Amino acid sequence: MAKTPSGKPKAPSIKDVAALAGVSVPTVSRYLNMPERVSETKRQAIAQAVSKLGYRPNAIARALVREQSSQCLVLSSNTTRYGQTQVIQGVETAARAAGFALSIALIAEPGSTSAQIRESVQSALDHNPAGVVLLNFDEASAQALSMIPRTLPLVSVAGERNTEIAQISMGEREGGYRVTQHLLQRLAERGLGSSPVHYVGIPGGGGAEGRYEGWLQACQEAGVPIPPAVEAGWDVDSARETGRILGRKRGEVKAIFAGNDETAMGVIRGLEDEGLRVPQDVLVAGFDDHPVARIWNPSITTIHQDFQGVGAAAFAMLAPMLEDVSLGRAHGESWQAYQRFEGHLIERESTVNA
Repeated sequence: MAKTPSGKPKAPSIKDVAALAGVSVPTVSRYLNMPERVSETKRQAIAQAVSKLGYRPNAIARALVREQSSQCLVLSSNTTRYGQTQVIQGVETAARAAGFALSIALIAEPGSTSAQIRESVQSALDHNPAGVVLLNFDEASAQALSMIPRTLPLVSVAGERNTEIAQISMGEREGGYRVTQHLLQRLAERGLGSSPVHYVGIPGGGGAEGRYEGWLQACQEAGVPIPPAVEAGWDVDSARETGRILGRKRGEVKAIFAGNDETAMGVIRGLEDEGLRVPQDVLVAGFDDHPVARIWNPSITTIHQDFQGVGAAAFAMLAPMLEDVSLGRAHGESWQAYQRFEGHLIERESTVNA
């Protein structure tokens, strides 16, 4: 056993327990205060270490840990894309006004396994946040959602409705349906009412899936041919190459719905590479209302999303759950709250008929 400078035996510390159990100090802290948030394997390892070392937690330290953290967490698979950055800004502004700090954690690298996603989520939760806002914009985020304990205040932004949690819908399905209807109407005005609308999607899961489903529903209701959906990567170069591929199908492609505005920009450049003009030869619409969409050439028809408003609403939805925890109250209706933000269509040059 370690000794103090005076030669007396030194009491084992939480760091000693963590080292022996092979886990992090925050994990031991969480085990001591909220064991239900620690996996069975780690609970057993920590319990054995505590017993072997004879560790006794400091009562004052434990009391401090039990107090509600003043930090909230945003989990996202990406923090550089337009939608994510704007939602995060909305959350941060609202959290700061309420006296909470905000931390941001990446869920995992693109293409990560479920185990890697779980590890990144657990690492973020090791810092004991008061609550979590999850940006459920893709498949990795959808997986992460199932890994967050339901004992922790949680708001999911986007994705399909989950009645077990608090959630804000961004109306992706409705937006996808609306913009596809717009393209179908423009085709009909050109005497091309039986022509299909092609879909170039962003990587699936979360809110991206809703945009695809809205496109599919509108095409089915219109009774037009439904071509296979094409998925571009997140980078504009991938979207540009997709535009080139579609542009080579001269006469077959008359309208394209792109899963977001950056994808639409890449697709337009790819079509131009193949000698096609937008909107004269092909109609193109996007989604999100990226600031560059309105100054692109041609300016892009899109679905406007109030991302910052969504972020502020997400924290407002989280706030009553934080209060429940701080006061030791049972989970109320706020833990399954639901709010819908519907985008609206903005018509621009990329879908104009002469």
